Amino acid sequence: MTVPTATPALVGIGCRLPGDVHGPAAFWEFLVEGRDAVAPMPEHRWKVMRDLLAPEDRPEQPWRAGALADIDGFDHGFFGISAEEAAVIDAQQRLLLEVVVDALYDAGMSLESVASRRIGVYVGAAAPDHATLAFAAGERPGMLAAGGIGASMLSARVAHCLDLHGPAVTVDTACSSALTATHQACRDLAVGDVDTAIVAGVNLLQNPLITRAFVDGGVLAPDGRCKPFDAAADGYVRSEGVAAVVLTHWGETLPERDRVYALLRGSHINTDGHSRGGLFAPSSQAQAALLRDTYAVSDIGMDEVDYVEAHGTGTRAGDRVEATALAGAFARPPEQPLWVGSVKSNLGHTESAAGLVGLIKTALSLHHGRIPATLHHTQPRPALATLPLEVVTEARPWPAQEQRVAGVSSFGYGGTNAHAVLTSPPGPQRSSAGAATPEAEPAGPVVLPLSAATAQGVAETAQTWAEHLDEQADLAATAALATHGRDHRATRAAVIADSVPAAREALTALAAGRTPPEAVGPHTAARQRRMVFVFPGQGGHDPAMGTLLAQRFPEFAATVERVQAALARHEGHEPWTPGREPRGVAGVQQATFTVQVALAEVWRTRGVIPEMVVGHSLGEVAAAHVAGVLSLDDAARLVCARSAVLADAAAEGGLLATALDREQVTQVLAEVGGQVSVAADNGPGHTILTGPHEVLTTLRDHLEERGVFARYVAESPPAHSRFLDPYLNDFAASIAGLHPQAGHVGMVSTATAETVAGEYLDTGYWTRQLRVPVQLHSAIRHLAEQTDSAFVEISPRSVLSHAIEDTLTHHHLPGATVAPGSSSTGDEHTRLLAAFAGLYTRGHTPVWPTASRWRPAELPPPHWHRDTGTDATPAAPLADALATAAPEQRRALVVEAIRGIVADLSSVPLTQADYDAELTAIGLASRDLLVLRAQLRDLHPALAQLDAATIYRAATINALADTLLELLPTPAPEPVEAVTS
Repeated sequence: MTVPTATPALVGIGCRLPGDVHGPAAFWEFLVEGRDAVAPMPEHRWKVMRDLLAPEDRPEQPWRAGALADIDGFDHGFFGISAEEAAVIDAQQRLLLEVVVDALYDAGMSLESVASRRIGVYVGAAAPDHATLAFAAGERPGMLAAGGIGASMLSARVAHCLDLHGPAVTVDTACSSALTATHQACRDLAVGDVDTAIVAGVNLLQNPLITRAFVDGGVLAPDGRCKPFDAAADGYVRSEGVAAVVLTHWGETLPERDRVYALLRGSHINTDGHSRGGLFAPSSQAQAALLRDTYAVSDIGMDEVDYVEAHGTGTRAGDRVEATALAGAFARPPEQPLWVGSVKSNLGHTESAAGLVGLIKTALSLHHGRIPATLHHTQPRPALATLPLEVVTEARPWPAQEQRVAGVSSFGYGGTNAHAVLTSPPGPQRSSAGAATPEAEPAGPVVLPLSAATAQGVAETAQTWAEHLDEQADLAATAALATHGRDHRATRAAVIADSVPAAREALTALAAGRTPPEAVGPHTAARQRRMVFVFPGQGGHDPAMGTLLAQRFPEFAATVERVQAALARHEGHEPWTPGREPRGVAGVQQATFTVQVALAEVWRTRGVIPEMVVGHSLGEVAAAHVAGVLSLDDAARLVCARSAVLADAAAEGGLLATALDREQVTQVLAEVGGQVSVAADNGPGHTILTGPHEVLTTLRDHLEERGVFARYVAESPPAHSRFLDPYLNDFAASIAGLHPQAGHVGMVSTATAETVAGEYLDTGYWTRQLRVPVQLHSAIRHLAEQTDSAFVEISPRSVLSHAIEDTLTHHHLPGATVAPGSSSTGDEHTRLLAAFAGLYTRGHTPVWPTASRWRPAELPPPHWHRDTGTDATPAAPLADALATAAPEQRRALVVEAIRGIVADLSSVPLTQADYDAELTAIGLASRDLLVLRAQLRDLHPALAQLDAATIYRAATINALADTLLELLPTPAPEPVEAVTS
C-alpha cells in the first residue's frame, strides 16, 4: 500500500472527558469497558447553575449530563498566566491549553521543540456560555477579561502561550465545529502552509439558560441517554469535553520516534443549503453527497470501509436522516452491512467537540484493532431495520486485512456537515528525505528524568510512572521519550536504573518523599550558572576504572589511547589500559590523569563545556590541559616526572584524610610536635594531613577513639610536604622547557587560591605547586564569590563534592551548586550517569546518551498543578503595615510592595537601578501592567479605583510609589494629652 508522504498522520492525542478520562490510554480503557459517563451534574457545579435560573425554571433534580468534575482548576503558572488573568478567562481556554500540551507530549513533542515553528492551531468551539455570563453579570469587564471572552482567543491563546507561528483559527459550525477544523488543518498540511497542525475541540456547559432552552425545545432525552439508531431514541444528552490531536506529514514520521494512531486519507465538508425542514433540519441528500465526495478525494473506495463512527445523537429525525444517507451512499448488500456506532452513547453529545471525540475514538480503534461497543442500542427503529447497517453493540475485533478503513461523520445543526476517512498506517515508515542511521543503542543503565512545578508534583509524577511501567516496558525507549519528548520544569529528579523493576522501585521511593541511591533529587533547577570543572587528585581511582567507560563511550576509549601514547613518549611512563589495575604510586597517578582527560572529553562531546577549571594536586595538571594552558605532550611530561618523584618519596610518608576543622588541626599539629603537616585544606572539616606512616597510623587510631573521622588515602605519597624537598631541584630540571599558553578557559590555582594566567604555569609554578599545601577551600570560595557557579567533579569516583558543598554552605553561597551525581555505589557508568543527572536536576540541559528509539514507549499525561483558588495573594499586607508605620517608613513600604509584584511579573532579579527604569524596559508587557494594576488595587481599599492610565503615566517603580502615596490616606496624628498642673 503506497501512501502519499503529505498524508496527515495522527501522532498525538490529548483529552479531558466525562468519566474522569484523562488521556488516550484512559479513554481507550473507558471504551473497551463499555462505561457510561452520563450522570447528574456534580453537586458543586449544579448549585452554581441552579442559582442562575429563575425560580420557576429550576428543576427538582439536577440535569443529567456528561460533565467534567473540575473546570475551575488551572496550572496558570505553567503557561505564564497570572492568577488575576486566569480568574477571568473562559474555562475553555484554560482546559484547552492543558489538553493541547497533553497531546503534544503524547506525540513526543516538547514545547521547546515546537516553539517558533510554523505550526497551526485549529479549534472547534461553539459554546458562548462564558461570554454570556460575563456580560450578564452587569459588571464592566476589564482588558484582562476581554482576552478571555472571544471565541477567537481559544486558538490565539494556544498559539501565544506555546509560541506557534502558523495560523490560529477558531471554527464555529455548531456540532461539526471540531471535524470542520480538522478538515481545514488537513488542507493546510497538504499544501505546505504548516509543518504540523494541532486540532482541538472544546465544549463546556456553564450557562444553564442554554440547556433550559434545549429542554424546552424537546431535543434532550428525558432519561438522559443517547440511544443511537434505537427504537427508543428520543433525544440526546448534553456533554462536556476537551480534545486535541497532533497531525503531521506521514512522510516525516519515523517508526522509532513516532507512534502513528491513524492516517487521515481524506476529508470534506458541505452544507445542507435550503433544507426542506428548516434551518435545523438535516438533509439526507446533502449527507449522502458529502460521503461520496469525501471518498472520491481520498482515493479510498467506499467498499473498503469497515466502520463509520456516526454522528449518532439519538434524535429521531437525526438518526433517520443519517441512516438513510449512509445506506444510500455505501449501498451495501444486506448480507454485508456497514458497521456503525457512536461514542455519544458513552459520553453524551460533546457538541462542538463531538467530531474530534469521534475521530479520536476511531483512531484508537484502528490503532488497537478493535471496535468498542455502542451502548443503549437494543432494537433498531422499524424504519431503519431493513437498511444494510449494523450497530456495533458488542466490542469486536477489526476485520483482518492489510488496511483498516473507517469514516467519521459530524453534522452541525445549522447544516454544515463534515466527514473524514481514516486508515491504519502501513508497515514501518521512513522519512521521504531519508533518515540518518541511528547511533548504537547505549548499553547498561539509563537516566529517567522527571520534573514538575513543585516537589509534590514530582512525587505525583513518580507515582504515576511507577504504576505505568510494567514488565513489558522498554526502559531505554521510555527514558529517551522522557528526555526528549517532555519539557523539564523547575523541580527535577532523575532515576538511574538498568531494569524496569529497579526503575519502579526508585520511582516509588521518590513518590514517598525519599531519595534512594538510584535517584538524584528532587532539586529546584536554577538558572544556568557558570560551569566549573573540578579535577581531584589522589583517591578517586579504583582497580577497574575505565573498563565500562571505554566499552560504552567511544570518545572515552579514543582519548585514553591518545593520552597513553603521549605519556609513553616520556621517561617514567607506567603503561595502563582500561581493565588493567594501575600499579604503584606512579601507575595510579598516570592512570588517574588519563581517565580525567578522557572524562572531560566525554562531557565536552555531550555539550558540557567548562568556563573555569580548578584542580586538586595531580588534578591541576588535567585542569591545565583541558583549559588549553598545557599541550597534551607538556602535560604528559609533567605527570610522568611528578609521579616519579612521588613514587620515590612514598616510602617516607603518606596522606591521612580527616574531618578536622582548622582549630582542631592546630591542636593536633601541636600534639604531634611538627611531625605532621597539612597537605590540603579541602573545606570546613575536610583536612588532609601528611607525615610519616607510623605517625599517621597512630594519629588515625587516636582520632577514631575520639570519634573523629580519619582514613588513610589509598596509594598515597606524602605530597605537599617537607618530604619532597630533596627531590624538587631534580624535578624542576626534568620539566624545564614547558610552554604554557594563555588558554581558552579560565583557571583558579589551588596553590595560590586565586585566578591564574595560563602563561604563569611554568616550571617554577609546578615545582612550588608540588610542595605547598592545596588550598581547595579558598579556591572554591573564590570562584563561588565571583559569580553563581555549577561545580562538576571530573573523576571516576566522587571525592571532593562533599567538601565543596560544605564550603558553599559554610560561607553562605547559595548561588553555587555541585553536581556530584548520586550516592550510588554502582559501577563507573552508573556513577557518570548520576553526575549527568545531578547536573540536570540543577537546571542544565540533559546531556546523557539515550536510545535512538522512543517507541513503543508511552508515558501518562503530565500532572498539572491545578490551582482552583485564583485570587491573587498581595505582595505584602500593605493596609495593615501602613496603619502602624512611622511617616518616614511609608514610602519604603509602598516601594517594596510594588517591587515584589514587578519582580514576580518580570521573572528577573531587580537591582536598585531598576527602580527608576521604565517598567516595560525591565520585562513587563502591556498585559503585565494590567495584572500589576489588579494586584495594586488589592493592596489597599484606597487603591480600588486605580486605573490603567495611572500605571502607564507613572512608568517606573519610584514614580508609581509617589503616585500611590498621593492616593493613600495619611494617618491622623495621635492626639496629644493635655498636661494639667
